[in-house]
Amino acid sequence: MTAFLELAGAVALLLWGIRMVQTGFSRLLGSKLERVLRRATRTRPQAFSVGAGSALMLQSSTAVVLMIAGFASSGMMTVSAALATVLGAELGASIAALILNLDVRVLAAPLLFLGYMLFITSQNRVNKHIGRIVIGLGLVLLALTLISRVTSVLHDSELLSVVLDTVAADSSLALILMALLTWLIHSTLAVILILAQFVQDGAIDPGLALVLILGANLGGAMPALVAGWAMKGAGRGVVVANLGFRTCVVVAGMILLWVAEAPVLDLLPEGAQGIVLFHFALNLVAGLILLAGLPLIVRRAEPRMLAGEKKRFSINEQGHRTIYLSANDRQNPDRALANARNEALHIADIVYKMLNYSLEALKDPEVVRQIRLLDDDIDNLHREALLYIVSIEEDKDEELQALLRKRSNRIIDFMTNLEHIGDIIESSLMHLANTKLRQNIEFSPEQRKTIARLHEELVDAFRLSQAVFTSDSEQLAKELLATKRTYRADILRQRRKHIEGLTGGVGDNMEATQVFMDILRDLQRISSHLTAVSYQVLGQPKA
Repeated sequence: MTAFLELAGAVALLLWGIRMVQTGFSRLLGSKLERVLRRATRTRPQAFSVGAGSALMLQSSTAVVLMIAGFASSGMMTVSAALATVLGAELGASIAALILNLDVRVLAAPLLFLGYMLFITSQNRVNKHIGRIVIGLGLVLLALTLISRVTSVLHDSELLSVVLDTVAADSSLALILMALLTWLIHSTLAVILILAQFVQDGAIDPGLALVLILGANLGGAMPALVAGWAMKGAGRGVVVANLGFRTCVVVAGMILLWVAEAPVLDLLPEGAQGIVLFHFALNLVAGLILLAGLPLIVRRAEPRMLAGEKKRFSINEQGHRTIYLSANDRQNPDRALANARNEALHIADIVYKMLNYSLEALKDPEVVRQIRLLDDDIDNLHREALLYIVSIEEDKDEELQALLRKRSNRIIDFMTNLEHIGDIIESSLMHLANTKLRQNIEFSPEQRKTIARLHEELVDAFRLSQAVFTSDSEQLAKELLATKRTYRADILRQRRKHIEGLTGGVGDNMEATQVFMDILRDLQRISSHLTAVSYQVLGQPKA
């Protein structure tokens, strides 16, 4: 009984280590990973590769599948690209199993020490996230060491022998039970690593392990299916297709083992490496075959996925109204200001949507139209929030009233800067987008790359600005100011570079250069408004 408890603890440690790696990469990459998934998936091979790389980093195909399902549901990714990315995600998770199964467990203690030191000594968020990832890897290797010790004891367990004999006699039962266990654990990677360790220590027969691998593959699709079932149209179609793909892999694997189990075992290396290699090879071959047949699959599946759904995404399905401004709370200044603060964040979400889609507007006039409608919503919400704040009853305590007035001014300043950002996007950036589309202006590859990079950095700065507003953190405020200085210097450098290019005969397309320079100007203006919240937190006069 003690051995089973130790095994449960080791499995819990393994799952926690995998989760730390996943959250570390998620926080380190932030919105960058989402943008890469959205933009670097124009072709099926690209999408397949991006899916594999993302799942390898996150050590979770489920996380990637759910992100892709969300993009497909909103129309930001085609069905073909989404399904190709899903196929790559399972391959990426199997690559992670290959790497973690290497004989590197001696690195567990050094990784834990290095990760801990990075986490507690680093002042910036990037190094802290890296420290979290390193600690997670150390915990995974430590957990595998503990599992190895326990399985050597369980090898002689009568209870384990009875269970294994029962499932070994019925392949279907073994597959179903392993699928349910993987669904319960919510990690195919963890199950594969545990199975590999059991085989390495001789607790499970390799032939049975191959069947269990197939069950883990099938059960790994269930968390994404359950979580994504509430999505509509293409989003739900993606998670259902993920289950369909895995079912195809399992059926093919069962046929292979039924026809040629002995030759397969002879081809595979002995021990744990053979198990993870079988898992990798199965997903690679099946993934490539399904990828080749994807056009036919999409042709048949897409009409059903999009039945009753618009194929274009909409960023402004209906007008936005105030959510948090309760008139009944005006007599309670503290609660009323909390309401106003929440409404400010509501406005921030809409402005973020405008900024996030502004790059798409350079290629699509419909996006331009919808972004301009969003600016009308911002103006209305801003006006309603200001009227709400000035209507809050004053507190009789003068000292408390001064504090409340300071809080209300900060909220007003934050909302005002958001409203200015919305105006810049609507009146200037969207005007430039219309000019580009109307005159068929094409940017050079270098200009497109520069705009995309600066836009990505600005979106990240927007998120940091919201974090400063909600946390009042001086450290985050200083980080935001440093980001602004670096961003401004980068834009000035790009402007000088393109001006020098004009005199050198490089800027033959003057219209494109002019629009490009104006876009850089607007991005810098938006950056300045985002940074204003830092001066409030640090108590400095605005620059």
